Amino acid sequence: MRQFNDFVQLLGLFLIVLNAVLYTKSYIFNKKNVTLLYLTLYLLSSATVMIISSILGYQSKDNLHYSHIYFISQFIFLSLFYRTLFKSQQRKWVLLILGIILSGLTFQYLHKPHLVHQFNLFEIFITSLPIIIYSVIHLYNSLNKKGEYMFINSGILIYITVSTLIFILGNYLKEYYGGTITKIWMINKILYIVYLVLILVEWKKTISQPKSKL
Repeated sequence: MRQFNDFVQLLGLFLIVLNAVLYTKSYIFNKKNVTLLYLTLYLLSSATVMIISSILGYQSKDNLHYSHIYFISQFIFLSLFYRTLFKSQQRKWVLLILGIILSGLTFQYLHKPHLVHQFNLFEIFITSLPIIIYSVIHLYNSLNKKGEYMFINSGILIYITVSTLIFILGNYLKEYYGGTITKIWMINKILYIVYLVLILVEWKKTISQPKSKL
């Protein structure tokens, strides 16, 4: 089980770095694509956090504080990503929600700085829920037309929804179901691999085209 866990961990690290490199390369050849810019920034920030966290974990050093960078950067860049895909009225709400949540988190960390060294369940919930809602809205907007970035949208809807539930219910599951939590965390890691594969498929199907000179 340990060997499989290590394999999944390394595979996830490889895929996030690969996606970051491919999307960065595509953006360099298509700098006018703002949607692609936010996706690229999201992947680069995620890859950076994953690499640093993996190195610290390998050295048995604390890497928990990097989870805050991961969730907040994910929230910012995916919010801006969806904003470029939304209708004009919907875009205003994205900026409003972005401002309110970032202000709330800033106030919380100023008031309780010790949370920097803990899993912040409030942060996980409040930064993940809007992304899930945005993915549903984009899916709805795409019912009557050909939707953009649908592979990525599907991955976001499935992975972030399940992952958020696991994080929020983690303590409860650990207390009442003991060893089962290990299997649940493994499911979360496998879903993350599926999510990264969908991002890779999106690049292959819709971004890596002759027009992008790749």
